[in-house]
This record gives sequence, structure tokens and C-alpha cells, in this order.
Amino acid sequence: MKLLIVSATWMEVRLLADELKFMEEYGNNLKKYKYKDVEIDILITGIGTTFTTFHLTNTLLTGKYELVVNMGIAGSFSKDLQIGQVVNVVSEEFADLGIEEKDRFLTLFDSGFISSDEFPFENGLLKNSFSGLNDSLMAVRGITTNKSNGRESSINELFSRFNAHIESMEGAAVFYVCKWLGVPFLEIRAISNYIEPRDSSKWNIPAALENLSAETLKVINRIKVEVI
Repeated sequence: MKLLIVSATWMEVRLLADELKFMEEYGNNLKKYKYKDVEIDILITGIGTTFTTFHLTNTLLTGKYELVVNMGIAGSFSKDLQIGQVVNVVSEEFADLGIEEKDRFLTLFDSGFISSDEFPFENGLLKNSFSGLNDSLMAVRGITTNKSNGRESSINELFSRFNAHIESMEGAAVFYVCKWLGVPFLEIRAISNYIEPRDSSKWNIPAALENLSAETLKVINRIKVEVI
């Protein structure tokens, strides 16, 4: 089995990499590892949808993988999720891609530029049907923005506009690329903070990173993927 782990930053994947056997470095942002009988490449894309889309597309066009796993930290809109909890993101939306009018924001679907069911979207959502986790992690809905929202006005707008549990800065890009290229994928996120007016003293990034690594390693041990 050959997997591709995709993270925005080395910080998010470092603890997992410490559990793997390093094999070689392909370039500045792609390294090869081994874990038991699994080959694992780790790709560091940089933060945001543009960098993620470019580096992930380039990697998938030049290499063959049975599964892509996007792992990282995220903020939660829901207090039902605990700081440090690891979740399986099963749907994504581009939450800042659209048009601002005087008193409202329109997505590309709202404005009619894209049909809500135009591939790879389903009713405006990017959905993941991968079932290899067997409900071992809570399934949540995600949105993706190119900024980490910390102002009350923007948070309230996102909360009222989108029916999401978590926010990241790369997830929807991974969904979009993998669905177009026909590669099975997962998005695994650990909650580092609640999405509220920014106060980093309430965050717990170390706990999120530790749990993220542990749960991702469990996923690697558990998953069964058909060769494509």
C-alpha cells in the first residue's frame, strides 16, 4: 500500500513522521517514509488553497497513490467538539469563494456562475464517500477559507451562512483535487481552538498535534484500500 500524507505545515505532521522510518527526500516539500508494509510519502504544501492545489495536483500527476490523507489542525464552530478531539471531515465548502454585495455574500452557486451539482459538487458540497474508517472518528462538516477568522463579524457571518462544524485553510482544495483525479482521500483534523474572537491563550495546539498524530497512526493501521 502506498499513501500520501498531505499537510500545510511540517508542525502538523512532525510527530507522525517521528514514528515512521525515513527513506529519502524527493525535494524540499516531499519525503518518503516506511511504516510496516506501507509506503508513505509526506507532502508539505504550505498554508491555503492555492499552494495546496498546486503541490497536491503536481504530486498526484507524477506519482500513484492508493489513498491521500490530509492531516492538520482546525478551529471548531461547535462546542460539542472538544479541544484536542480528532475528527473525520466528510464534506467541505469553499466558504470565501464568491461575490460580496452591499449587504450579503453570495457563493458562486448563489450567483449562478456554477451549478450546485456540477462535478465534483453535490448540492454545493464536496463530499467524501470513503468508508475505510468504519466510524472510528466522528464525522463532521468542514468549510475552507484562505484566512483564519478571528473577528466577531466575520465569524458570525460564516456561522449563519454555512452549516459546518470546523474551519480549515486547505480541506476543500484536497477534496476538489482528489475528486477530479479519482484518488481516494481522507481529511483528518484535530481541534486546536474554538472559532471565536481571537485569543490564543485558549488554544491548545500541542494537545491537538499529539492526538492528531496518534489517531492518524491508528488510521494507517486500520484502513483497507482497493488498488486503483
